[in-house]
Amino acid sequence: MKVYTAEQMRRHEQMAVDAGTSFEQLMENAGRAAAADILQRHPEPGRGLVVCGKGNNGGDGLVIARILQAQGWHCSIVFLLGSELSELAESNRRRLLPLADVDFITAESLPEYLQQRCDIIIEGIFGTGFSGKLPAEVAACCRLLNRSDGLKIALDIPTGLNGDTAETDADVFCADITYTFAAYKPAHLTDAGQAVCGEIICLDIGIG
Repeated sequence: MKVYTAEQMRRHEQMAVDAGTSFEQLMENAGRAAAADILQRHPEPGRGLVVCGKGNNGGDGLVIARILQAQGWHCSIVFLLGSELSELAESNRRRLLPLADVDFITAESLPEYLQQRCDIIIEGIFGTGFSGKLPAEVAACCRLLNRSDGLKIALDIPTGLNGDTAETDADVFCADITYTFAAYKPAHLTDAGQAVCGEIICLDIGIG
């Protein structure tokens, strides 16, 4: 079992890039691996919500949305922290723009949206980059998502959980499944982490 802190994960990502892959390919690998598991669990197309932050954790979610859309899913995307995204996340956002059955909704419309049937909720707000206390708008969103129906999926680490220390915000996203990429994070192995991660699945994305 590989266990990497956030800093160790960054180093291993850089080592993989230095060996010939790219950060873009690693994101594609992560999104495809997670989408493959989702499609095994839900072979029939459904409705998915992807809640993104500004960074590459959200970019992973955008890759998943593209893969699900190709299999007949309707995917709604919300950018919780504004539309200024990381370069890789923005690249994957643009790839979604011409696709049918993909729409972009506002954070303000989330309460109304969640009154509809939603088969899966994919949370990619902060990932391993979180520490401290959740911003008010993120805490409010996590409370809303936690009360909603649908399978709740966290990417790498639920937002509100510190991946290194397992320090947990009161409004942490409570996942049914957490897909961790390349290695487990220290918090996954703690009681506090396991209480909010649900089933933890480590996916190979091409990092040693």
